[in-house]
Amino acid sequence: MKKLTLTFLALCLLSIASQAQTYDFLGSELKRMTINRNIQIDPMSLDAYLHTGEKVSKGEIMNYLMMVEYQAAIYSDSKNDPKAIIFEKASEEAKAMKIKRFENMTGSDFMLNQQANNFELQNLVGNSINLESLKGEVVLLNFWFVGCKPCIMEMPELNELVEEFKPKGVKFLAIGLDNVARVNKFLETHEFNYELLPNGRRVATDYGIFSYPTHLLINEEGKVIFSQVGYFPGLKYALRKQLKDALK
Repeated sequence: MKKLTLTFLALCLLSIASQAQTYDFLGSELKRMTINRNIQIDPMSLDAYLHTGEKVSKGEIMNYLMMVEYQAAIYSDSKNDPKAIIFEKASEEAKAMKIKRFENMTGSDFMLNQQANNFELQNLVGNSINLESLKGEVVLLNFWFVGCKPCIMEMPELNELVEEFKPKGVKFLAIGLDNVARVNKFLETHEFNYELLPNGRRVATDYGIFSYPTHLLINEEGKVIFSQVGYFPGLKYALRKQLKDALK
């Protein structure tokens, strides 16, 4: 993985906490690092922990760096070599700053400013949904499938957006690759409050979508004004900002 500079972590991820803090599980030989903008740190090379002492796997490090609820501190040895990264509870100021950065994210270039192709699919109860008929309304599309772990991870955050913006007229449509039976089975153990449109593989292919999840925000004229390929913690803040702007 390409190394990330401490400046990038501090300014873009708000991950370096300045207050003094010691952790028994680290041992006394490791000390909290002082911010040095010239040093380079690869977070994936460090031992990672929650502030409770729980170990964080290599695959989870980037997610924790992006989470609004956490800020990170770097601990080094006597030679000032970085050895560990600790994810601490974020201060209210750190949370606000990180949310602001998420809100300012530009998203992906995929389909941006293009007219969204029309499609017609049936929902879980057999009613037809036609995108063309939704002209004049703001639509947020989500492309997903049952076996997609990132798709499942983002669902609680997407449900929050539905609760906030559906009463304001936003249409939330989730185009899934799976059939009705598989989606219904999935819903026995998961909550997904979009209007679910199964059997959508043809639509996904028509849109040129090969990565999941993919989000497309479509304005009242049917044009894609924001897109995001893939999921990251904090995506809901970027989507919320875009939804607010689209409704102005």
